[in-house]
Amino acid sequence: MTRLGAFTHALGLAALSIAILIGAGAVQAAASNQEHETLFALAYDPGTDTLLKADANALYRSGDAGQSWQKIAIQSPEDGKIAAVAASFAARGVMYVAGPGLGVLRTDDGGKTWIERTEGLPSRDVIAIAAHTTQPDTVYAVVKEHGIYRSQDAGKSWRMMDRGPRNGLAGSMQTGWLFAATSSGIRRIMDCFCLWQDAGGLASEVHGVTFDPKQPEHIYAATEKGLFRSTDGGENWREMTSPLSRPVALAFAHSGTLYVINADGRLFRSVDEGVTWAPVNA
Repeated sequence: MTRLGAFTHALGLAALSIAILIGAGAVQAAASNQEHETLFALAYDPGTDTLLKADANALYRSGDAGQSWQKIAIQSPEDGKIAAVAASFAARGVMYVAGPGLGVLRTDDGGKTWIERTEGLPSRDVIAIAAHTTQPDTVYAVVKEHGIYRSQDAGKSWRMMDRGPRNGLAGSMQTGWLFAATSSGIRRIMDCFCLWQDAGGLASEVHGVTFDPKQPEHIYAATEKGLFRSTDGGENWREMTSPLSRPVALAFAHSGTLYVINADGRLFRSVDEGVTWAPVNA
């Protein structure tokens, strides 16, 4: 079987095996976002059916599709910046925030209290975070200039899994597959960390990726050239209508709503897979 054939076969199994699908939604290209004063991250929390949004200094939650927001207090180092947010699909109330100078913070009670989970990482410069869908204690972190680390005990200890593609960030999307948003496109690897492959021909800087939890082979990318969609696990991409310039983060809710935010904090949503868009009170 060819490598493409093997990938297609694995993807077909992934679409049928939702119970073991890993991923936490969007993983943002924090390295690119750091060029701006404000970083923005998006994530969807299926346990509470809420949308999460973060800028460099604060985390917010919305229970009405982004029309109103509640600030979630986080105690963090003064020089720390939020660059990524992840909510657990497997445990209600579990969320992670991460960022350069911040490291990794975890909450088990929906944001009422936070615990630092940085011990064992080579530095606090964590630029991406992703939680396992079915294993509540498994989480992935990307540490700048070091690579991808995995914890299987809720962040109490970490093990380096891969140095990752250069300047790339990783997020777990399909069953057994990890995707990375890099400065030259999207790359993917099995969660055994065996061999990185190019995912399609997006020869552009990618800032964020997300997927449709009901159709995990449907992947969405926010790039320097706009928004793109793949319906075959990243083999082929089609440009979408983009409601804004400089998209930096994406999130997909179980309701079928796709959200996108840009570097200026403007937020839009689509209920038809990105065909039409409506502005949201961000």
